Amino acid sequence: MIAKDLINPIIPALKVSDDIARASSLMDDYRLSMLPVLEEEHFRGFIHEDALYDDIFDKPTLGDYPLITNGCSVRQEQHFYEVVKVASECQNGLVAVLDSEENFLGVITAEDLVQNFAKTIAVQSSGSIIELSLKHIDYSLAEITRLIEAENAKVMGCFLNSDEKDDTLINVTFKLDKKNVTHIIATLKRFNYQVVRVIQEENMVSYEKERLDALMKYLSI
Repeated sequence: MIAKDLINPIIPALKVSDDIARASSLMDDYRLSMLPVLEEEHFRGFIHEDALYDDIFDKPTLGDYPLITNGCSVRQEQHFYEVVKVASECQNGLVAVLDSEENFLGVITAEDLVQNFAKTIAVQSSGSIIELSLKHIDYSLAEITRLIEAENAKVMGCFLNSDEKDDTLINVTFKLDKKNVTHIIATLKRFNYQVVRVIQEENMVSYEKERLDALMKYLSI
C-alpha cells in the first residue's frame, strides 16, 4: 500500500481565504479537531481548533492564523510504513498527501491506517502467531524463515519491536499459515531461539485486537 491509496475522500480541505466560521462548521460536521488549509492547490498546513478559539473573530481569514506545518505530509508514492512513521511523529491524527509538485491530493487519518492494516493478509489469514526474543546481532530473517519453511509452513507476516527492558534485544513476531506449530516451536528451540509467546487460532482475535489497539495508541488517537 502506498499513500495515494490510503487517502480518505470524505475529509474536506479549507482555503486560506475561508473564515473561521466555515472552519469551525466543518470541524463540527466531521468531528475533527483540525483540517488542511490550501492556497490554490498547494498545502499550507493544518489549522487546529485551538487556534480559532484563542483568537476568535480577531483575524478575517485562515491564512492569517498559525498553521501546523512541521512535516505532517507525505508524497503520494510513499509506502504505508513511511506514512505510519510520519503520523506517529506528527501526533495530529491527519497526514497530508502531496504529488511531486507539492499539490494537495487529500489526507490520511490514523484510523484509515489502522483499518488498512487490519485488512492485510497478515491479519486476515488464519493460522498461528509465534513471538521470539533475540539479540539484534543474532537476527536473520532469512535463517528463521528457512527453519519455519522447513516445517512446511509459510510466513504470512513479520513484525519487529524493540525490547522495552533491554535495548540489545528485539521481539520478532511471525504470523504463520499453520494452526499446529508444535514442530516449528521445537525446531526453533533446537536452534536456540527463545520462544516467548505462541498464539493458537482460538486466541487470535483477542491478540490481534490488542495489536491494533496498540497501533492506535502509538498514533495517539
